Amino acid sequence: MMFTASFATSFRFAAFALCLLFSLPACHAQVQMQVTDKNYLDTQGFSVFLYDSTYHPVFVDQKNTAMEMILHGQRIATNGDVRLMPTPEQWDLVATLKERHADKENNRLTADLAFPTFDLNYTVEVAAEPGGVKVSVHLDKPLPQKLAGRAGFNLEFLPSIYMGKTYLVDGDRAGILPRTPNDAMVKVLPLADEPKKAYYLEDWEKAKGYTEPLPFAQGKSITLGVDDALARINIKSDTADLMLFDGRNRAQNGWFVLRSLIPSGKTTGAIVWHIRPDVIPSWTRPPMIAHSQVGYAPDFSKVAVIELDPKYNGPKTAKVLRLMEDGAYKQVFEGPITPSTPWLRYVYSKFDFTAVKDPGLYVIEYADQRTAPFPISKDAYAKIWQDSLDHHLAEQMDHVSVREGYRVWHGASHLDDGRMAPVVGEQFDGWNQATATDGKYKGGDHIPGMNVGGWYDAGDFDLEEPAQLSVIQSLALAYREFHLNYDELTVDETARQVEMHRPDGVPDTVEQVKHGALLILAQFHNIGHAIRGTHEPDLRQYTHLGDGASKTDGRIYDPHLGPNEVKGDYSGKPDDRWIFTSNNPFFQWNAIAALAAAADTLKGWDDALAKDCLETAIKAWNDEKAHPTVPAGRAFGAEAPDGALEGGVLAASQGTVAGGQRTRKSNGNSGAPAGSASANPPAAPPAGFDPAAFEATMDWTAALELTIATDGAESYKSRLKELFPKVITPQQMGFSGWTAVRALPYLDASAKDQLHDAVKTYMAGLDKQLNATPFGVPPSLGTWGGSGAVVDMAIRMYFLHRAFPDLVSPEYTLRAVNYILGTHPVSSTSYVAGVGTVSKTKTYSNNRADNAYIPGAVIPGYIIIKPDFPECIDDFGFLWFEDEAVVAGSASWVVAGNAADVIIKESK
Repeated sequence: MMFTASFATSFRFAAFALCLLFSLPACHAQVQMQVTDKNYLDTQGFSVFLYDSTYHPVFVDQKNTAMEMILHGQRIATNGDVRLMPTPEQWDLVATLKERHADKENNRLTADLAFPTFDLNYTVEVAAEPGGVKVSVHLDKPLPQKLAGRAGFNLEFLPSIYMGKTYLVDGDRAGILPRTPNDAMVKVLPLADEPKKAYYLEDWEKAKGYTEPLPFAQGKSITLGVDDALARINIKSDTADLMLFDGRNRAQNGWFVLRSLIPSGKTTGAIVWHIRPDVIPSWTRPPMIAHSQVGYAPDFSKVAVIELDPKYNGPKTAKVLRLMEDGAYKQVFEGPITPSTPWLRYVYSKFDFTAVKDPGLYVIEYADQRTAPFPISKDAYAKIWQDSLDHHLAEQMDHVSVREGYRVWHGASHLDDGRMAPVVGEQFDGWNQATATDGKYKGGDHIPGMNVGGWYDAGDFDLEEPAQLSVIQSLALAYREFHLNYDELTVDETARQVEMHRPDGVPDTVEQVKHGALLILAQFHNIGHAIRGTHEPDLRQYTHLGDGASKTDGRIYDPHLGPNEVKGDYSGKPDDRWIFTSNNPFFQWNAIAALAAAADTLKGWDDALAKDCLETAIKAWNDEKAHPTVPAGRAFGAEAPDGALEGGVLAASQGTVAGGQRTRKSNGNSGAPAGSASANPPAAPPAGFDPAAFEATMDWTAALELTIATDGAESYKSRLKELFPKVITPQQMGFSGWTAVRALPYLDASAKDQLHDAVKTYMAGLDKQLNATPFGVPPSLGTWGGSGAVVDMAIRMYFLHRAFPDLVSPEYTLRAVNYILGTHPVSSTSYVAGVGTVSKTKTYSNNRADNAYIPGAVIPGYIIIKPDFPECIDDFGFLWFEDEAVVAGSASWVVAGNAADVIIKESK
């Protein structure tokens, strides 16, 4: 029996034992690939994709496109294509895809590509052959001389699979793939007539010295993972030598890169590789038992989802065993699994063990798989949110130092904030300053008073406006809804110091709301309105990992001082972050809502600040009504306002959006429970989205929070009544309509009946949507993992259940929470770092260079590597679309976790 505390570990052990029965040549000989109906090459245990997705238009290389290989259920390689350097980074030049073809008759994939600036046109061909695939690169005409020694075919291999494993070159030269990059570096200057890059890329490359690593292995044949039955693969070149590079020499998120240079003078077959995976005969992926890693409450539903290889022939029942005090396992239940349902490349069965109610420790057993232990307890959900509040959100606090016992997470950071961003066109990460001046400030001017409050948004250090607004509103809601007086932090804003595990008598939610409110107030007091946010001025800062306080010198830039000159609190180093003052009505209305929510929360704790928040919100409301902020465009498409996709425009005005994805830093983790500013707008309009209703109800959230903060002042209450019919339509219910339950005390008695009917209609449609996947939650269909949409569902269903228990079962919230905690595809690892028996412990956080995590960070979770491969890699933290937690997600999880706990406790 295998103990599957790590699904990947048991996965590897089973495969290794099976492969010992077979010789390597026999494994190769059995591989015969075919083009499937989904247009990729496949055989049992091995798949090859070719440009089922493309490089991102803004963020370019996300390690999930071009030629990709999946071996024994793991994506081992990606980015197979011609590149102009051996270890390209995220923003380096990539080819343009013109067309792709799948030839079923000849079992061949082709992609036509070009580097137009260099007049380089070519085709990548991947064709089935006995034992694997043949990869060829055909050029339309011989390689331009300027690209000789530069253009080559690259294929990148996942470090977490191969580092520490052995390799062989030409059958007799052995080595170990390094855990730490340590190769010689050489300077490779850009080509004289290379196309001009964005200014920030030019500056970045110059700062790094134009360095590239030399290969650490070279030959005609290279076998990787010789000692790993699941990852062993051989590549032979008929043309130029294979060279093996370590991309981590240039960046911690680099992969191992196998490369052959394109020779001069050749066209057809300029590159020819033969790839031979060591596929285990008759291999099937072991069952994966998805369940909650924190356990279950005694009297509520308990359903595990078993993910199965379509060719796996297993038992029709599963078992629950109780872990006894002496370490023995005692079977307490056996029940049927449901008939399997196909979804993507796997099939799924459910195992209902709700009948097991006695408190204790348990495991689930199916076939030869056994889960890690989990409790059944009435307190199962009691602490699932605490790390998110007192570790992740605390660690992300900007402009203060954060200490935990002996450890300093970071010093007081960005005390030199900030300079108004100049107009330089679109900056990296999708940022853009729209105007050269804003009030009395112009680009480059220091804006005083902006070095207070706020949270690092995600794995980097910028202050995303929608994220700040979302955190404030989520935590304000958690404090008020759940009477959340939990206190484990000491926060001293004057001293700029935060201490973990040091209660100071003030609820942590209150202190965090205050921290966010200080930043938003600074914007209104010093600039006059909400802003796009605060961002790094260059890529050297943007890619900074470690202590945020070491990213800048903390001194205000003075252009009259020399580059290394310091004079008091001023220096000649222009490293101060840029403040993007661009505004739009979505940010403005939600900043008003956030300040109103903060005012209501801070009452009795900091009355002076509460008064400032409320007065500022009211003044901004009146100003916006009298002089509306001019929108830069619609919420979607080419006319989207500045920051629409990156910064949360749709969700910022409409509340949480199930399934919403950000272009980059988002896991759909808006949480925005009060129709707040989410950090996660959809990259395209969700089904049922009504742009007219969206724009017509932008001020709903502000009206709601001001109504609550003023105890029902007529001007805001009347606006609620006016908007109420518009926000409870079937199209709007999943956006902001559900937040109308919080408005009911201020509306006419008939409003509850109207809302009841709207919820009834909404739930009927929702059930159909949720039944589309085996997990009964919104699927992750975008370029970023969709865990945030599931957290949104948990929150939304909690409030609807509270208002209409006859229509909405509490099980919706618990199902969503259990999903985040392990009942999801790929593996049963909890998406909340450090929470649960088995959880994600390598995340895309600002400490990712240490292969570490910040407790309580909620990762995006699985995405679909197109066309059909669900992926969330447990032991690798450098894929932002799977691993990067945003602060808005942690704040949302505080709400969702408390909602689950309250549901259980109130049932008693």
